[in-house]
Amino acid sequence: MAKRHLGLGKAAKAKKQKTEPDAEAQPQASNELTVELSEEIDANDELGQLKGLWNTYCNSEKDNELVVNGIIHECDRLLRNEKESSKLPDYFHSIYANSLAELANFHTTDNTKVKEFFDAALERVDLGLSHYEAGSIDLLFTKSRILIKRIPLQHISQLTLESKIAKEKPSLGQLLDEALQSYELAEKRADELKQYELFNQDNLEILEALDDVLDMVDNFGKEQLEGEDEDDEDEDDDAPELSESHPLYSIQNTDKYNQWWRDHILKFLENVDLASSNKAVQEDHALHPLRREICKRIGQSYLQESEIPSGVFTTLTYEDEYQDETELEGLTREQAQKIAQELIQTAIKYLEEAQDKEDPESWVHVAEALISLGNLYELDSDEQEASYKKAEAILNKANNVTNGQYEEVLENLLQS
Repeated sequence: MAKRHLGLGKAAKAKKQKTEPDAEAQPQASNELTVELSEEIDANDELGQLKGLWNTYCNSEKDNELVVNGIIHECDRLLRNEKESSKLPDYFHSIYANSLAELANFHTTDNTKVKEFFDAALERVDLGLSHYEAGSIDLLFTKSRILIKRIPLQHISQLTLESKIAKEKPSLGQLLDEALQSYELAEKRADELKQYELFNQDNLEILEALDDVLDMVDNFGKEQLEGEDEDDEDEDDDAPELSESHPLYSIQNTDKYNQWWRDHILKFLENVDLASSNKAVQEDHALHPLRREICKRIGQSYLQESEIPSGVFTTLTYEDEYQDETELEGLTREQAQKIAQELIQTAIKYLEEAQDKEDPESWVHVAEALISLGNLYELDSDEQEASYKKAEAILNKANNVTNGQYEEVLENLLQS
């Protein structure tokens, strides 16, 4: 399975709520902050207010350390007031741990602090989990999220191409395995209890974070090489190979993590569908944006996987210097053609499900995939013409509603 695009875009985040200043009020001190919460939250429900404060932060730009510190201080206060922490709900421990981990984002230049924040966050998760014999789904997801998040911030950020496994630079495959194991336990437990509503935008971000980490590993070292070879016109687009002693080697040199991502995002989609009693829900149903985002990611991953066999087919078919070659990358022309066609056909299926009637760009994704599919058929064949015609119809529709925004894509198709 091939490498996938880095972060294909998260669902649009809600804008920050802003309070109108009181003309008679005194200016606030620079270290004070007012956060507006929903009127639905009971003023006497301290845990409800904590959850509301965390949700408000999560729906913001996540750029205010004061808010995060405020949440942590509130967690500390609630913990002091509650003599038995076992009486606090699992989401309390989850908010506390996530807030501690979030602080790492504001101190990325100080790796000692970054480590301290992640250590404290994981300690809080484990303390919370100790109260749940069967395991809290929320806390298991939280642990997975934090473990994945710490890999780039605490570890990859400290590596170079020459780094070797050591006590302070462990094999990151082992750390990633621990994160994925926690996710699998949460997924299994949610499935057993039929708590499909937990497969939401918040927990999709765990798979998005994994996607980002895998892309980071795939491309590790490219910037360093590009800086060294600025005058090399034959520069290779591939990332440099890592030695077996490099901390990232155990991730980069296997396909199992890409396959894990594919398997579990497909499972995520299945559970999103199960969260609705009727899969044929109305177009404006709350699950539709989430479902479209998942389908888009899956479709793009199949397109990415098709790139190598597509390239083999194109090279062996049209490049003069390869006319005497029967194989490339271990594939014959016919094998590469068949594999690439099947992958792109699967991609089109998911990209069609990802279409939004209000978003022409989502239609164009389908058109571009159809063009790629057409390129894999024999020149001027009926199958090729059919794919191109479908793509042309979609591009015409998209251009009509965007005043020709995709005219260049259409012109390139018509000239092919």
